[in-house]
Amino acid sequence: MVPKLFYLTIGWWMCCYYHPWMNVQGEYFSSTEQMRQLLKLEQSLITSLDRYIKLHEQKIEFLQRQRNLLENELKKGLKDDVEYASNPVSAFLLVNRLVTEWNRIRTFMDMDVGAKLQNNTVMPTDEDVLGVVEGLARLQDIYELNAREMASGKLLDRKIGRQLKTSECYEIGNKLTAAKNYRHAVNWLRESLRLWTTDSPGISKVEVMNALSYALSQQGEYEEALEFTQKVLKLQPDNQRALSSKEPLEKWIVYKKEHGLPPPVPETYAKNYPSLCRGDNQQSAKDLAKLRCRYEHNRTPFLRISPLKLEEVNLDPVIVVYHEMISNKEIDALINIAKPLLHRSMVGDDQKRTVSKTRTSSNAWLDDAMHPVVRSISKRTEDMTDLAMSAAEQLQVGNYGVGGHYLPHYDYGVPEDGKEVYPAIGKGNRIATVMYYLSDVAIGGATVFPHLGVGIFPKKGSAIFWYNLHANGTVDTRTLHGACPVLLGSKW
Repeated sequence: MVPKLFYLTIGWWMCCYYHPWMNVQGEYFSSTEQMRQLLKLEQSLITSLDRYIKLHEQKIEFLQRQRNLLENELKKGLKDDVEYASNPVSAFLLVNRLVTEWNRIRTFMDMDVGAKLQNNTVMPTDEDVLGVVEGLARLQDIYELNAREMASGKLLDRKIGRQLKTSECYEIGNKLTAAKNYRHAVNWLRESLRLWTTDSPGISKVEVMNALSYALSQQGEYEEALEFTQKVLKLQPDNQRALSSKEPLEKWIVYKKEHGLPPPVPETYAKNYPSLCRGDNQQSAKDLAKLRCRYEHNRTPFLRISPLKLEEVNLDPVIVVYHEMISNKEIDALINIAKPLLHRSMVGDDQKRTVSKTRTSSNAWLDDAMHPVVRSISKRTEDMTDLAMSAAEQLQVGNYGVGGHYLPHYDYGVPEDGKEVYPAIGKGNRIATVMYYLSDVAIGGATVFPHLGVGIFPKKGSAIFWYNLHANGTVDTRTLHGACPVLLGSKW
């Protein structure tokens, strides 16, 4: 918590006073009393200077404490930066620190310190913090995680970080409330209240209970919301937020008893999507028994020298995984080429492409002419699929960070009557999809097919292939697929 500062302006008041050693007529002071007054003046100046120094010492002490705390967090992150950056809870803490703590420190330093933080990097914003928090809630939905476990620094019984503080849980709850995700907001605010002690810095118990009361009321839990409001008023009888919400809550309780509440809005996730993301492959034992692994070597002359390792995942429609298709050196090259070109992924056709929460990733498009590795991957894809790459789109490189996902969708397009599909590309509909995995994902990040009950988890260097269209050119609706949220790690 930033201490309050009291400022003194120390200067020479030459414009307001005459020289202290002369009187109005320009004669020298001679009386003892006059000199005593000057001594008192100097004494008061020294006292003011002492006060000024003391305040600045307190400011420096505060900044040193903050620096030590932030440095400790930074050391934890740098110890294993990949694991730290791919941890959803750590990701929230990092973005929240950069938005909240560092802005507070910058403001504090600008208060007459004489030094300012210099920064050439675009800092995260409140919107970025909200995005990370929404990602946390998405992970809770898909992977059935509870706030208490996540706040304790665990994900699926795996220790990934430290125990969150009261104020941090409160911040998550507040952000979720702002996003109207009241169900998860309630859980995080409950955890904040459970962790609260008189030593909890930066947040009062009243603030937590008021926030919890509001989130509960938005869930239709008016009785419990009123209980927290009454607890607030016992602690602070004049609390305006509690006073203003007490009567409406009492009225809503009466309404609920007389009329009930509307049914909850069902989740919008496609059938089977969450369970498949959790690893619940829903193919029957009979279908699984038909699947085989083999070497693919008959398609081209090159494959006779270097056959491909093929694993069947589904037979109708055909979905296969090719293993060890791309080397670590090639992967590093592709990622290095793509990184400067990454931008937020869009959805929609070429005429109406927009940013959407259904797809939270970044992507870049690479052309064969950009690098020999890109050309090599295109040629390899042609050998693998027996499809001409001259009719293919550019290679798209995507990155899914913490909570990154793409809700179930189709890769093919459905044009309006009399219009061409994807006119800007001019290559017709998307016959098939090839997806290379450029990284392993610690937890999550599967590619799932809800209509087929099939889930495929990323393995670095492998590739997945399927047809989006039937042989006669009609679309295959069974190819609905989605990218599951990344729970721990980063997915390329």
